[in-house]
Amino acid sequence: MHCSQPALDAPSDGVVRAFDCMALPCRGYSSLMRGARDLGPRAASLRALGAVALLAALTAGCTTGQPASHSAWQSSSHRALGQAISGLGTARVALQVESADRAPHTYTVVTATDAIESTDKEVSGYQVAQPPDDLHHANKVVGQALDDAVSLLVDVRVALASPGVDAAGARALIDRIDAERKKLDDLDKAVQSSPESVQSGSGG
Repeated sequence: MHCSQPALDAPSDGVVRAFDCMALPCRGYSSLMRGARDLGPRAASLRALGAVALLAALTAGCTTGQPASHSAWQSSSHRALGQAISGLGTARVALQVESADRAPHTYTVVTATDAIESTDKEVSGYQVAQPPDDLHHANKVVGQALDDAVSLLVDVRVALASPGVDAAGARALIDRIDAERKKLDDLDKAVQSSPESVQSGSGG
């Protein structure tokens, strides 16, 4: 079934809302549903599957993957990088507390796990968005830096969970965290000031 929809204006932030078009009429939908009702109660499951398939088709047809504006991309990059820096800061505190034996072991493990989950959620949302056409390389650099941050958070959680870390092990991980946070901060500054100049392995 072909569903012809009028063109939609993109929101100001460059993100197309996939479900906006669901309020628009789709030729053939009403007749399809009337025909399905005539099949009787034994076809209830088929009707449900058909409705789900139709919803998926309409949603896919309304998603254009329109690139974000520069300002929208800079804002989302700043948010994702900031979350990664914050998550690493939380992991740093957990290492300090664990190595000094100032909190229950379970607490530090849960703290590190929460840092991973909150950071990964922000990073995942960032990485499925469409960047501006002329900032694909910069977007790739930011995405790789975010992946590196999440990987480091996982390393911290693994070290804390089993069997725990001593002072030397905590110090080594804290040094890695400090270096990663500085890299992310420098990258964020470059993204905000001159995104076209962002290069892999440097802040600008």
